Amino acid sequence: ASSATLAAVLTMRERALDWQGNKKGLAGQGKLRVYSSDQVHTSIDRAIWVSGIGEENLVRIPVSGRFRAMDPAALDAAIVADRAAGLLPAGIIACVGGTSIGGTDDIAAVAAVAERHGLYLHVDAAWAGSAMICPEYRHFWAGVEGADSIVFNPHKWLGAQFDCSIQFIRQPEDLVRTLAIKPEFLKTLGHDGIINYSEWSVPLGRRFRALKLWFLLRAYGLEGLRAMIRNHVA
Repeated sequence: ASSATLAAVLTMRERALDWQGNKKGLAGQGKLRVYSSDQVHTSIDRAIWVSGIGEENLVRIPVSGRFRAMDPAALDAAIVADRAAGLLPAGIIACVGGTSIGGTDDIAAVAAVAERHGLYLHVDAAWAGSAMICPEYRHFWAGVEGADSIVFNPHKWLGAQFDCSIQFIRQPEDLVRTLAIKPEFLKTLGHDGIINYSEWSVPLGRRFRALKLWFLLRAYGLEGLRAMIRNHVA
C-alpha cells in the first residue's frame, strides 16, 4: 500500500503542477497542499516527504463522530482558505479503517468536496478494504466510485501472504504520465498495444504478487473468504 500511496501522491502533485514537477522540480512552483485526517497511516507522511511536498503542507482536517471522520465542511473551508492565500491544493487522502482505531471517512462527502475543487482523491483502505467483498459492509465506503485511486492489502485481512496489495485507478493514463520513463533499453516492439506495468509504479521490476492472490481465491473461493470476514466481525 505504501508504494501505491506514493504513486497517488506523485500523480496528484503532477496534476496540480500541470505535469511540470518531474521536469522542472518544485523550486519556484506554488506551494502544494494535501489534505487528510490524523487517522491515516504513516505511509501517507512518508509519501508526502518523498514527493517533496513537505510535512508542513499535509493539512490535518478535524475529525468528529464515532468513526473519527474528516469534517467535510472543515475540509472545504481549508481548501478555500489555502487558495485565497495563494497556495496550491493538490489532493485529498481519505481512509477507510485507520490503523489505530479504525477511523473511517465519509467517502461520498469527501469525494463531493474533491470534485467541487477539482482535486485528486486517494482512498487508503489498507486493512478494512478486504471487508468490502461482503455486500453488507460496503456502506462503509459508499461513494468510493468518486475516488481517483484506492488501495487495500489482502495480506492484512484476506489471508494472503505478505506482501500483496490491490490498487484501483480511475484514470491509469494519469499514473502512466507521472511515472513512465522510456530509455532505449526499455523500448519494445508493439509497446503501444500492451500494458507495461513498469510504467505504473516507482520500481521498474515487479514480483508476481498476483499469483498468491490467485491461489487464495482458488483455495477458499469468494464465499469462503466472505465467511471468514463475517466470522471475524461477529
